[in-house]
Amino acid sequence: MKKVDCAYCGNETELPFECNYCKDSFCSEHRLPEEHRCVKLSQIRAKRFGQKSIIREQKGGIFKKIFHRRKN
Repeated sequence: MKKVDCAYCGNETELPFECNYCKDSFCSEHRLPEEHRCVKLSQIRAKRFGQKSIIREQKGGIFKKIFHRRKN
């Protein structure tokens, strides 16, 4: 069996794991996408689950809108 270098740490491994996302070979320690900081993982998750953006409140926020009183 051919030995392969891990694409993340460079260690030689006899039983490489191929990432389903980026298709690189990794050692058992870095086989999971989260462990080798897979560049394709965030792209795949965004497509599957939708990108969520942070909604920032304007000055005063929601409480100001709810409890806002008009000045006479």
